[in-house]
Formats: sequence, C-alpha cells, structure tokens
Amino acid sequence: MTPAQADKIHIAAATNLRFVLPELVASFENNTGHQVSVSYAASGTLTTQIQHGAPFELFLSANPDYIQRLIDAELTQGNAINYAQAQLAFFASNKSALKLDQAFNGLKQRLEQGALNKIAIANPRHAPYGQAAQSTLEKVGLWQQLQPNLLMAENASQVMQFSLTASVDGGFVPYGHIIQPKFASLGQFVKLDAKLQQQAILLRNHTAISQQFLDFIQTDMAHEIFSKHGFLIMENS
Repeated sequence: MTPAQADKIHIAAATNLRFVLPELVASFENNTGHQVSVSYAASGTLTTQIQHGAPFELFLSANPDYIQRLIDAELTQGNAINYAQAQLAFFASNKSALKLDQAFNGLKQRLEQGALNKIAIANPRHAPYGQAAQSTLEKVGLWQQLQPNLLMAENASQVMQFSLTASVDGGFVPYGHIIQPKFASLGQFVKLDAKLQQQAILLRNHTAISQQFLDFIQTDMAHEIFSKHGFLIMENS
C-alpha cells in the first residue's frame, strides 16, 4: 500500500449530510493533509452494506437505531457519538398549488378535494427521513389517507429531486437541503418539529485518521459548519 492510499479514509454517510460534509471534509483535508472519500446513501442501506463487508471506516447515520444494529453485530469499535440533530421540512416547488402550513391544513384540503398529486417521502423501511415523515403524518392523522398519493424515494436527497417535478405537490426533505442557495428560489417550505439524532461510530477496520476525523466533527469549528447548514448542536453532543 502506498502512503497516499494509507492516508485516505472511507466514510459512509447518510444523504442528509450531502451539503454539509463536503465543507467539513475540505476543512479536515486542508488542516491534516489526509484525504476523505465519502459514500452517501440512506442510513439503512449503508448499514446493510457494512454488514456485507463494505470497507468503510466510519459511519455517520441519521438514526441511532442503525448504529445499534452494527454494535449488536460487533462490527464497530468504541462508543457512538451524538454530534448534532438534523431537522425535517415540508417543501412545495413553484410548480405546486399546495399551500404550506405546519398543521398541514393545505394538504388536508387538497386531499379532501381530490386534487392532490404525489407527496414524496424517503422510504421509511431504510431511510430515517422517511421514518420521521411517517411519524409526522401519523400525528396529524394523514398517514393512512395519503397512502395512494405517496411517492417513495430511495433516500432524502432523491425526495428533493422528486419534489421539483410537476407531478409532485410536496415532499418531506432535510431542512439542511432546502436552505441551500441552489433551492431558495425553487419553492417554499415549512420547518417541522421533528428532530433526527445524528450519530457517528468507528467501524472495525478504522484507522487513526478515521478517529481523527471523528474527533474533528466534534470541534467548535465543525459545529459552526453544521449550524450554518441547518443542524442543531446539542450541549451533550
């Protein structure tokens, strides 16, 4: 193995980190000279890949349950770290006639009128944002009613793509995605109450560099970057 290869780490990251992680990685690489390769997917999908031997050294999950599965399978090293909380938003593009509000009255109205198109969510079977969306809709009594209208995406980032199409009236997306400048003029959103605990853990084949990156995402510098991208930093994270 060459030194260049030895100095590169491979991270598995939930798709809601797609905009914040590149900035974190760039800062880490500039400060250390090490390289970081990131693979993005739904947390459940990444968990399955790790269980099947994918060569990741660090896992950043959008739901602690998936990290616990890996701990139970003895595929991790050390303790899980709570480093931030993510937030959920409900988005409607400029092509949608849906009126947005936190109580989903506009959604209920369109549903009652039989005028509702598709609503995009990440698949709750393996995507934490889909699980958060399902929980939110269950609380307002809309989950069962919306079943014919739901468009399932593989992950939270794909929900964003689906939500920008004319056939989709709205989508449950990461707040950290929707506040990005590239989406600002494309629609409207409401931030919801749901919080998703973000956890990270070292995997069995981790190196000193992956430990270094885990330490880095808990620093004040990293916290500032997370906050800028819509994540909440908790006192105990």
